[in-house]
Amino acid sequence: MNAETVMQRIAASHAVQASRFSGGAAWARRRELGLARVLGHGLPDRRDENWKYLDHAKIAERTFDPAPRVTLTAERLAPWLLPLAAARRLVLVDGHFEPLLSDANAGAGVMVDDLETLLSRDPARAMRLLREPGDDADDRYALLADAFSTGGAIIRVDANAAPAEPLYLLHASSGTAPGASHARVVIEVGAGARLRLVEHFVALGDAPVFSNLAAELRIDAGATVEHIRLHQSGTQSAQLETWFVEQQADSSYSQHLFALGGRLLRSNLTLSLIGARAHCRLAGLFMVDGERQADLYTRITHHGVATRTIQNYRGIASERGRGAFNGRIVVQPAARGADASQSSRNLLLTPLAEINSRPQLEIHTEDVKCRHGATIGTLDPAQLFYLLARGLDPATAQSLLTFAFCEDVITGV
Repeated sequence: MNAETVMQRIAASHAVQASRFSGGAAWARRRELGLARVLGHGLPDRRDENWKYLDHAKIAERTFDPAPRVTLTAERLAPWLLPLAAARRLVLVDGHFEPLLSDANAGAGVMVDDLETLLSRDPARAMRLLREPGDDADDRYALLADAFSTGGAIIRVDANAAPAEPLYLLHASSGTAPGASHARVVIEVGAGARLRLVEHFVALGDAPVFSNLAAELRIDAGATVEHIRLHQSGTQSAQLETWFVEQQADSSYSQHLFALGGRLLRSNLTLSLIGARAHCRLAGLFMVDGERQADLYTRITHHGVATRTIQNYRGIASERGRGAFNGRIVVQPAARGADASQSSRNLLLTPLAEINSRPQLEIHTEDVKCRHGATIGTLDPAQLFYLLARGLDPATAQSLLTFAFCEDVITGV
């Protein structure tokens, strides 16, 4: 399917939904401009440097018409929940906040707004809170969400607040019929606050759905955020996500990403270390089998002095699975004393599996410590022989070595 046809389908879908969008005249104008920019530039494709490993045909074949609104019961959702007894749960179903499935109290010092309600009640505030995406290819799906989305959540953690319970943000795709959903999430963590966030993606049905998330996380001075992200969507789900993270002075951000499900996942993370001594630790693990694909892209920019980044990613592919890690660290001239490290190690378990790894450093000052490395290979035959010689069957031996390969990412949680 050619790009022009895809743009026509997007325009037609937007025209059908336009009368149902909330937010008044200002938001209608913003959506129209956003749509015009998407149609003018097109969606990213293999000609865009950071998108050349993704199977764009698998996105183009999806419908861009909205997923039908369904009413989920707590009983229907229960089997998909993580066993986090003490967590405060917030649920988005096909991009829409569901208060009846969420905890009424998100915890001391934490406020949650339903974006749909906010657009109706105070569209000007929603306009201020939601970043307007740019025209860059890496921001194009966020721009698509800006044009289509009316659902999502706004989460605010007060300064110096430290909720005892983690927030459990569940993104559930009903999967009852083919359809697209677009969600916006904004999280603001006040100065000196502490937030533990568990983000979980599931699909309750097997329909070929397309989910598009545009999210922002703003971490004020001295705040700490621990973020665990688990993708367990169904075998027919296509998930696109664009995360923008900004850190102020002396803030700390850690993220663990586990891509363990879905037909296709493209995860974009753009992180800016703005304030002095801000630091982040990012870890990720993707596992792809069958004909599944996971494509992880990160861009970390050091702006402040004495900022620090540690990245540790692992990839495992079997059968015809395809994976990619594309990581870029940029150190600006003012970021004296920056310390950045990047590691991407990848394991191929079968001959037709494929992984591409592309670590990059872009340094504009001499007063830095930066290093990176990448490996792609198979299990060590000598180690495998050692285990077989001691009586283990081949499947068990391979499982032990595979677990050992990614253990440092898993145990870091």
